[in-house]
Amino acid sequence: MTSALAKIEDFPSDPVEFFKQILQAAAEGHPEGFMQEMNLATVDEEFGVLNRTVLYRGLTADNFVFYITHRYTRNFKNLQANPKACITFYMPDVKDQAGKDTTWQVRLIGATAVELPQDEMDGLWAKENLASQIRGHICPCGEPINYDDLKAKHDKFLQEHSGKSIERPASYTAWQFQPQRWDFLKVGLNEIADRVQYRLQSNGKWESMHIAT
Repeated sequence: MTSALAKIEDFPSDPVEFFKQILQAAAEGHPEGFMQEMNLATVDEEFGVLNRTVLYRGLTADNFVFYITHRYTRNFKNLQANPKACITFYMPDVKDQAGKDTTWQVRLIGATAVELPQDEMDGLWAKENLASQIRGHICPCGEPINYDDLKAKHDKFLQEHSGKSIERPASYTAWQFQPQRWDFLKVGLNEIADRVQYRLQSNGKWESMHIAT
């Protein structure tokens, strides 16, 4: 058996630039259309803390992570009631510069959710695939359903809108997340993980440091 210490080297002063580098490395070697998921944890009045895995949609012009949802979902209602959240990205089998397989975990700690302006929604809606657009109109998120009834509703909606653009529902919206800390963990086989954490300072700048796992 062996043991070693992982080490994160040559990381940039800006956590978003570091995040972009890791995402790019994670996408290499995957088929076209690689999509990154993220785990979103919110505070819920009924259950305490709820988490779910959602699709990472990118960065805003201000370099904040954002994702898309609907106003009728529980995650929207959670964030509306309490905008504090935590996000985790898990990226296994990422090749480092030496070609070695590593696993990365990136967390946004102490993030505050801010809803994006509605004038940005049409552009995002136009990029949605057909299934996502139909789901926004026919699926009552979290409510019990009869599968056959929903299937019939789906097929009718699809037929009626064949070859036509689908209107953006008023429920369609997006949140961006403004973190107090970015936390990057790297580990390989038989290694003790290394972490680099960026902490937001009162002057708006980031302070970075290695921290123990």
